[in-house]
Amino acid sequence: MIRPFSFAIATVLFVSCVADGPQSQDSKAGEYTLPLIETTDIHGHILSTDNNGTVHYGMAYIANKVKDVRGRGESYRKDRLLLLDGGDLYQGASVSNLLSGEPVFMCLDKMDYDAVALGNHEFDWGIENTVDADATVPDYVWEGKKCDNQVPVLCANLYQDDKRVTRTRDYVIVEKTAVNTKGETIPVKIGVVGFAVNYGSSIITTQFAGKGYSIKADYTIANNIAAELESSGACDATVLLAHGAADEVAAALGRSTVIDLVLGGHSHRTMSGKTEWGLHYLQGGRYCEHYASADLKFYLDDNDRISFGGIKNMSIKEVSSSDLDDDILAVSDYALQATAAQQNEVIGHINANATTYYLNGSGTRASVMGNWMCDILRRVGEADVSFVNAGGIRTSFPLNGQATREITVADVYEMFPFSNTTYVYRITYADLLKLFEYSMTSGGEALFSRMTGIDCYYTQTVYDTYSTYAVHSLRKDGTVIYQNKKWTDDWASRTLILAVSEYLAITERTDYYTGIPNPLIEWNGTDRLLSNHLVDNVSAVNVLRAESAASGGLLSIDTEPHFILN
Repeated sequence: MIRPFSFAIATVLFVSCVADGPQSQDSKAGEYTLPLIETTDIHGHILSTDNNGTVHYGMAYIANKVKDVRGRGESYRKDRLLLLDGGDLYQGASVSNLLSGEPVFMCLDKMDYDAVALGNHEFDWGIENTVDADATVPDYVWEGKKCDNQVPVLCANLYQDDKRVTRTRDYVIVEKTAVNTKGETIPVKIGVVGFAVNYGSSIITTQFAGKGYSIKADYTIANNIAAELESSGACDATVLLAHGAADEVAAALGRSTVIDLVLGGHSHRTMSGKTEWGLHYLQGGRYCEHYASADLKFYLDDNDRISFGGIKNMSIKEVSSSDLDDDILAVSDYALQATAAQQNEVIGHINANATTYYLNGSGTRASVMGNWMCDILRRVGEADVSFVNAGGIRTSFPLNGQATREITVADVYEMFPFSNTTYVYRITYADLLKLFEYSMTSGGEALFSRMTGIDCYYTQTVYDTYSTYAVHSLRKDGTVIYQNKKWTDDWASRTLILAVSEYLAITERTDYYTGIPNPLIEWNGTDRLLSNHLVDNVSAVNVLRAESAASGGLLSIDTEPHFILN
């Protein structure tokens, strides 16, 4: 933040100027700028392929923009630009999923990122596989040579068993060079502090809480680190690199913060603004579709003292398909070639839009893509009913005006990017009703929001500021088996097979208002649990191959809602 200019300091400077006489014509005093670029929520999308098969090299475009500032060849200077990322780097696109994030490791190193934040999806495959023990991005092999990746991974508020972890760093101080309009330069130091919102509930338990990890969303942690860095003279400005919505993080820091800029992520939004007290924030969107840029201002006085002067030229830039960096283009093409077999192997085709749009009549509890994923898990688990959570649906396959669309092995890995196992249970319909009742709560809806295999009719009661929901009836293959709190015949005691994603099965989320817990947590310790070892993406490829072979290539998709709002 811009510090108050005290009368005492002004007096000293005045006396100094009188004693030293007129300012020298060779003085370098004045304003200097240091550009910065932030990406965030890449999710493996270093490239994308459109419906015409054209490849768009988003990361190679951003890398070229980086070199527009840092220079090329012998003129390259890393110190001319601050380059940062807000986290969620690897999981998502098939070129990354199929190679365990390796292409992104390479890009971060070859682009000389100064630091990256720790996103929640860095835990999907185990943090030990996405962050090295020395708190850097993992090493890799390129052209037969092992490359020591030294890009720091930051998160000052990650704990394990109530102790600060050593696998992430609290902050780094990066030395840069700011430039004035005459091309003159000064050295500046930027303190980059890492922080995360409390994203623990969005991480699969076995990879996070089950290993003792926790996030302490205490903003004084970030504020205190920044205050110490600035008061000690260790840096000239501080940037908070947060895996959290930039505007919300900036507001939570409070008016007294000394942090000069907040760079965010997690919410997949682009944003550029400032709080009412003047703290600027930026966020670069997602999937290498955009990036954020700004200039940090510094002032050099006549006594060669450097001070921070604010932020200017904040903007969100859209990524183009032209002007690509050769080094990152080579990494992107390597990723395409390494995954070519999966990218090119067509499993079958669909003739319906597999999208995440809400289906009419479902309220907000059904989509075609959700139906398809549930039906695939039903076949994986040889189950009657299946659930997935809306947050686990990460892609869409629209027809875009065509009669059919091919589905490849790589597409399936984008449908199921987390490599979750499938939990299979034998339960009664009375047990299933408990699960539906839990799904009507605010806590349960977040987990059990997409379903196939039975029809659940539910009601909504609207109050002034909130709504409540309740199960009205259950229908199996058109037959009413439960309605108005009464069972038909012996349906309550009949058994069925249930299949769900691992995230649903092991996430302890007791609803705050009703106190109703996730029933699956209790069932995991009983003989209701039949299996939990089948990996969803591998198993999904197998069941879709079998379906395609039996149907002449057509993969069936259910387009009707099964959560139905009465």
